Amino acid sequence: MSTVVIKKPDSHRREYSFVQLENGLKAVVGSDPGCDKAGASLCVNVGMCHERKDLPGLAHFLEHMLFTGTKKFPKEGEYHEFIDQNGGSANAYTLCYFTNYMFEISPEKLKDALDRFSRFFYEPLLTKECTDREINAVDSEFQGGMTHPWWRYIGIMNQSANPDHPFHVACGNNKVLRDEPKERGVDLYEEMVKLYESCYSASGMTLVVIGRESAAELTDVVKTMFGTIANKGVQMPIGDSHGAGKPPFLPADWNTLLLQNPVQDVKEVMFSWVLPYQGELWRSKPAQYVRHLLGHEGAGSLTSVLKKKGLISANMTGDGSWLEGSFSLLNVTLDLTEKGLDNIEEIGVYLFAYISMLQKTPPQQWIFDEMRKLAEIQFKFGEDQHPFELCQDMSVALQRFPPQEVLSGRSQMYEFDPVGIAGVLSKLTLDGVRVWHRAKCLAARCVERDTSYDSPMARLPLEQSWRKAWAAAACAGGDSGEAATAYCASLGLHLPTPNPFIPEDLSLRPLPADPPQLPKAVPGLEPPMACLFHRQDDLLKQPKALASFLLYTPFLYQDVESFVKTDLFCRCVAESLTEYAHDAEMAGAFYSCSVGFSCVNVQIGGFNDKLGVLLDAVTDKIMSMREIPQGIYDIVAAAYGDEVSNAAFHAKPTAQSAQRFTELTSKGGVFPFYKRHAVFRSMTREHLTGVVDEIFPASGFHIEGLVLGNVLPEEAKALAQRLVRRFGISRALNALPERAEALLPEGATVWKLNGTDEEDPNHAVVMRVQLPHTVEIEMLARLLSKVLGAKFFDVLRTQQQLGYIVHSVSRCTMKFVYLISVVQTEFPPDYVRSCIEAFFEEHYTWIEEALTEGEFEACRAGLLSELQASHKSLGEEAAHYFGSIVDRTYDFERRGREIEYVAKVARLARLKQFVTEQVRRAPKMFVQVRKASPREDKPLPDGAAIPADPEGLRVWTTHADIVQSFAASATWLPVPSEVGEAVSRP
Repeated sequence: MSTVVIKKPDSHRREYSFVQLENGLKAVVGSDPGCDKAGASLCVNVGMCHERKDLPGLAHFLEHMLFTGTKKFPKEGEYHEFIDQNGGSANAYTLCYFTNYMFEISPEKLKDALDRFSRFFYEPLLTKECTDREINAVDSEFQGGMTHPWWRYIGIMNQSANPDHPFHVACGNNKVLRDEPKERGVDLYEEMVKLYESCYSASGMTLVVIGRESAAELTDVVKTMFGTIANKGVQMPIGDSHGAGKPPFLPADWNTLLLQNPVQDVKEVMFSWVLPYQGELWRSKPAQYVRHLLGHEGAGSLTSVLKKKGLISANMTGDGSWLEGSFSLLNVTLDLTEKGLDNIEEIGVYLFAYISMLQKTPPQQWIFDEMRKLAEIQFKFGEDQHPFELCQDMSVALQRFPPQEVLSGRSQMYEFDPVGIAGVLSKLTLDGVRVWHRAKCLAARCVERDTSYDSPMARLPLEQSWRKAWAAAACAGGDSGEAATAYCASLGLHLPTPNPFIPEDLSLRPLPADPPQLPKAVPGLEPPMACLFHRQDDLLKQPKALASFLLYTPFLYQDVESFVKTDLFCRCVAESLTEYAHDAEMAGAFYSCSVGFSCVNVQIGGFNDKLGVLLDAVTDKIMSMREIPQGIYDIVAAAYGDEVSNAAFHAKPTAQSAQRFTELTSKGGVFPFYKRHAVFRSMTREHLTGVVDEIFPASGFHIEGLVLGNVLPEEAKALAQRLVRRFGISRALNALPERAEALLPEGATVWKLNGTDEEDPNHAVVMRVQLPHTVEIEMLARLLSKVLGAKFFDVLRTQQQLGYIVHSVSRCTMKFVYLISVVQTEFPPDYVRSCIEAFFEEHYTWIEEALTEGEFEACRAGLLSELQASHKSLGEEAAHYFGSIVDRTYDFERRGREIEYVAKVARLARLKQFVTEQVRRAPKMFVQVRKASPREDKPLPDGAAIPADPEGLRVWTTHADIVQSFAASATWLPVPSEVGEAVSRP
């Protein structure tokens, strides 16, 4: 066994061990005898930047082809079906310098899964007959990103790269992977095989496996199953040397003004600099020090001053994410207000003045030490992850860091490097900046198109007036740090002060002899606190807590105008606390004041040391904001307007389908985005004056709460009482506002709607089968989805190639269980609906007549494994209990009954009966969203036709009048609204 000791957070109970196989593959195994999920991830150091530049997307295509079967398991789709039915999930992704493959599964099936998984890397079939189909799958993925801001950014980065440097980014599509190679006489399949055979080498692979077995046994499994992967003696290049001395971007091409006309309503400017690759400086992280200061939100920060000037609504300073490998990026991305759109020059003055101060004054040891201390605390008490996420994170980290740092290397800061920090700052010059400006108002100036995603853009020289003003700001005071600091002070800018929220009390509260396993009601509350549930953590054992308070107010339900006012008010509260709360968030605490769950939700969490202080700040701010400052309102309104506009008019077609269905079937505090947008357009700051007294009236409101973590029952009660007393209102409601959900009409209905985004090339077809919400039906529905989910994906996506987004799941609302099947497609919606219908008719019959006990038992064991999985964080635990509070059943024991049903009652005969007597007879609705784009649909496959609608199918073709008439005629099932002392079930 290796002598490497892997640093790990306290929450990681696993025994980690590192091994390097004889073939060069590096692996970490994690032994966790009590784990409820096992998993693995293999990362290979081959990505987009290693493929032929004239075959963009080849590495991504290879990722797809690897799943077409292996010599031992040749059946296509068998791997995903095995994983899915055994309580797991599987995926893969291709980045610029890495490709990562991962899965999660029931622990007892880990070895069987590894047997399938490992063979992708030494005996894949790479089935040639699948070439065209997988190219189509890649193209569907490309089309799915056509309107996404990130991919449009990627397209322009790709277009502006130095053609003599290997950097490029490409998902791939039919044009570049099928049509153009054919025209040039290039055999894409042979090139894909060459990439695999020449570059997929054990020497460039890192593997992480987590399971119940001992570390020694897992190591033996890894050696046996992965030791046969060939070491081809290659190490794919990464770092500054990858470009052979040539820059990834030519300076003249980079130092420009780049305009974009986005699909969504976005107002943004980004200042971007290219840095030498920072990956090798992981011990000191000089760029992180710089990003910390440029992205700070406290008093005197760039963010704070620009917000007070009314120029920006947010600052998201970051790096180049997975684009980095032969270079790094430093990006200062600012969301603009309407005023900011016309004042980018002024914004740049503040930015370059602040950068100049940092350049001319020495890096501060105390700032680094504070960052290091916070990183140490947050690592030590970091939350655990499920194997699916953890394994993939670790396998990538093993490519970048020494084995002992595979968990810590990404976050920990070991060495103060003032020279390295100065080196990063020296790159942040006027001559090295690219200014990206994205906004709808730039449409007339965006006369070019990017070559990947066809997005309107323009590349222009930087405005001369900007250059002059920014150069003056950067040169203020000459080379004197004192003068630069004084100039910044005149602008209101200065370095941060020490963080007062660094936790001091990290002790764990004593546990009772028999800790409750479920939340219990806390007695003796003061109105309007109607009920408070508490559970002291005995699993995670961290000095953290989470408290959520649901504030029910009739005003929120009154109409859409009241809803928007409440939503805006909550956002103004949160915005006004940004400067104060930034230090708290940096120190691992958080808060929110938002509209959700048909109520106002006040939430605080993190290290429990300072949570009472943070809760006081939030409630004091709520009650004091009787008049909203104009500057705060402008910041909030700028972001809110874009958000509701994008949700109303630029959402993905699958999201539009979900919005319309919710609008149709839900009542009480639910208002669609297009109505919110219409109301907001006429809203002003003055509409919010005094609204706090309408939201929380003296006549009373109603509060329910949940407190979890390192908190005693009396401490939870004290938090609740602090909240109540600061509101200063002691009257409660007699009943809560009405909430209800509607029964669907009997039989089958198709609701045909028009999409709203003219640039999205996709339709959506979503089928929902509605069933009553009982434990038995929910579990049978989940079993049915377990049996059919992978098959649905394989038939409709892999075989029929209907689209990239294809899935079939079960979901619960407060009153119903739904079987939901989703296809986002470029084929005609009616054709896709017929394919969905045909699939279920065939497979319901198969279940009734041919589903075997063996396959059923595998799915039952897989579902049982999912139900028995323990939470890895307080957030997960809270999400689990929240449903029972929101639907006002307070049924925290439901999960136990679900487990008992699946373990002891569920049988194949009952599932068959469920399909025959309930699913086939249940009401179902297709919501079809037809694209607004004039782009032609894909032609139907040879021999295919759109069948006539079946007799009795109900067809709706309008929107508003259907919603209105349905609301009047439907049967509505109410959510309990009576107010009384709530108690958890015995």
